[in-house]
Order: sequence, then structure tokens, then C-alpha cells
Amino acid sequence: MDLVALGYSYSRIIHDYYVKNWKDEMGSSKLTIAKRAVLAYAETTKVQKNVDPVFKIPPDEGDYDEAAKQWAHQIDKFFSPYETVKLPYSFGDYLVMALDEEYRKQCLIELDRKRKTIVGDVRPEQGDMFNSVQATIKETAEAISHLVKLAPGGLGDDSEQDLLRGRQELLEAIAAMRGGLAQLDNELTRRDIDIL
Repeated sequence: MDLVALGYSYSRIIHDYYVKNWKDEMGSSKLTIAKRAVLAYAETTKVQKNVDPVFKIPPDEGDYDEAAKQWAHQIDKFFSPYETVKLPYSFGDYLVMALDEEYRKQCLIELDRKRKTIVGDVRPEQGDMFNSVQATIKETAEAISHLVKLAPGGLGDDSEQDLLRGRQELLEAIAAMRGGLAQLDNELTRRDIDIL
């Protein structure tokens, strides 16, 4: 089924793969996926002053499985058409990364296709500077946040998944900056100003 052609939103695409993953008898359970996502989210956001209280982490790791029931319930309520529950900003990214690899890859492909249908094939130099600035702020903030997580102890103690995610975050930040640079260069060229 082509979710993008059906007009699915980003959250519906994530929901579809989340459900497929835990319904697969070989896949991780709903509680395992929720636990992975929430713990990764909490680890990344712990430096922030006001971490969203929706996913409170118990002080004792032995209580994580019990807490995962509440976390999974909260995620289900978010996806329910009958609820008005909100999840923390960017939590969907953590939910996608918590999926088993085959579902995560498929979900990322669908999300990228969705982004391309929304953004279209606008050449970077013809984009909007305000949007470029917003994208640069978002992407660099995400890259810096992830790199701060990798920094303590050097890179030798980080997982391959964390290193690959850090690399992806940096590439996305670089791409956002290149879009703004292309727009500036285009405007300077239009004004017949030489760029050194």
C-alpha cells in the first residue's frame, strides 16, 4: 500500500509502521518499542530545563517495564482519532528510531517521500530565505544535541546506530546551510556582484 499516495500525514505513516512492527510476531512488542523511544528521548532531552512530564522515567530501572505500559498507552492515545493527546515535540523521530531495523528503514523511506511531495523539487537557490533560516536552526540544533550526547568519553564508547545518526544529523545541517548559501549566491549573482 502506498501511504504517500493515499495522502497519509507524517504521524499516520509513523503509526502505520509502529503498528506493523509490534503486530509482526517476529517484531518487537509495543512495550519494547515504547521503552526504546522514551528512554532515547529522555537521554537526549535531559540537558533541557523543562523535559516533558508525559514520559517520566522512574529512578529504578527495574520499574521501566511497568512504566513502559503507561508510555505505550500514551502513544496509543496520541494516534487515536478519539483522543486529543499531544506528544512531546519531535518525539515521532524517536519512535521511528525505536522501530526494528526493517520497519525503521521502510518508514524513513516513506517519510522522505512524503517530505518530497510536500516540498517538491524547488531548486535551493529559488527557495525562501526565511524557510532556509528555520531549517538551518532546526537541523543544526538537532545535530548539536546529538553530538553533545556523543562527546563524553569520545566516540569509542558510542553505538554504531548513535554514530550513524550523528552523521545523518550533521549531513542534514550541512544541507540546510547549503540551501541558504545557494540563495545568497543567487541573489549576489542577480545583482552582478562577483563572489570570491
